[in-house]
Amino acid sequence: MSDEPIEVHEEGLSRRELMRRGVAVAGAVAAGGALAGSAGAARSSSGQYTGTIRVTGLGVDLIDPIKKQAEKDLGFKLEFNATDGPTMVQRGITQPGSFDVFSGYQSQIEPMWPAGGFQALDSRKIKHWSQIQALFKKGKSQPSARCTVGDGDAAFRNLYFDPDKSGKWPGSADTVSQLRKEIVVWADDKGSGKTKGPEPRWVTNVPQNFNFDSIGYNTKVIPVAPEKISWAELFNKKWKGKVALLKDPGVALQDAGFAAEASGLMKFKDVGNMTKPEIDRLMKVMLKLKKDGQFRAFWLTFNESVNLMQSGEVVLESMWSPAVSLLQSQQFPVRYAAPPEGFRAWAAGEMISSKVTDPAKLQACYDYINWWHEGKAGATMMRQGYYIAVQQTSRKYVTKGEWDFWIMGKPAPTALADPFGGKSIKPGTVRDGGSFLKRSCRIRSWNSYFQEGEYLTQRWNDFLTA
Repeated sequence: MSDEPIEVHEEGLSRRELMRRGVAVAGAVAAGGALAGSAGAARSSSGQYTGTIRVTGLGVDLIDPIKKQAEKDLGFKLEFNATDGPTMVQRGITQPGSFDVFSGYQSQIEPMWPAGGFQALDSRKIKHWSQIQALFKKGKSQPSARCTVGDGDAAFRNLYFDPDKSGKWPGSADTVSQLRKEIVVWADDKGSGKTKGPEPRWVTNVPQNFNFDSIGYNTKVIPVAPEKISWAELFNKKWKGKVALLKDPGVALQDAGFAAEASGLMKFKDVGNMTKPEIDRLMKVMLKLKKDGQFRAFWLTFNESVNLMQSGEVVLESMWSPAVSLLQSQQFPVRYAAPPEGFRAWAAGEMISSKVTDPAKLQACYDYINWWHEGKAGATMMRQGYYIAVQQTSRKYVTKGEWDFWIMGKPAPTALADPFGGKSIKPGTVRDGGSFLKRSCRIRSWNSYFQEGEYLTQRWNDFLTA
């Protein structure tokens, strides 16, 4: 099997209340939406947009090196507003006029889309659409029986959209159930790679960044290879009082679910979309563990996860790849697990507000989205340990050593820098989990929006306060 990536030519209001209010707000401003979207659009004498595109999203991609390079290449200003996941969803539902481009998790589409704040996007306007990684379109990075598709909101399960099913334009479902009818899963849901009919033209989002998350662990305390670290270690009483989980309920419950399965305590029909009985049973397990003192903390920010590990307060925790790289650059003995059960994957995509109606501004939004696939952004994200949907174009903006380390899973020939100039990777280091193809073939589940999300959040909050 080749290790080259295969490109196919390819806590606030409840979710229910947010959705109800979002639909009401969308209806109330519909009459003035076009005016709001086009007012004050700045352009040169040639008609090119020269104003500011407002981008809201997560901090992983809204960083200074990206902003400076994009403004230089595109010729217009960018206003980045990085925030947390719950706030993003709230803005997507109730304040679509507060941003032009939304850069968020694909799992956020389901709760946000019914409010009418986003427009269906035309894949024909995406320059490198044929080069987008097959993982987003067909469920697997390569058509191998050894590769798992994963439970939950896999990227290919909410990418394509058929507005004709609702008779609306640019395509806005009234409810989550209606949205599910309009979502088109082009490829076989089991991951065979087989597609049905021609590739749909319209999409809910344009694929951007993605990664495979797992557990960071202190190798001085746990001197075990990454491939030997099971999710079950989160429940291992040997690490009592030294374990931390991410505070986000959708992520925490999936990580805990993996641990429960790996420990032989329970099984799930879909760990990315647990039923109420499954949530209740898992919470019973979690409450007992909490009572017994298993968990040291529940972190919310990147820095919190780093500090918990660095201080020695935890020896094992749910962690993001760049946090592990940061600690490794500081000579801290930490590695990133490649659990035999598989990774928890996530994917991010870019969407355009329905309030963007001025042609010049709309084109500028498409230009910004297309810029992400040109290569420079991909190189920057690669140096943080992330992947990008169109990876090949970034190859000319990184050294051979960087490509071999981050994508091919080979030892770093020299010290490798992060996007901010720091030497985060030591010579001889091999990326934990191996090459892109190896990591992408081991997906247990994806970050997801649970159908019982409101109930899950309620139970999680009860757990935190118990």
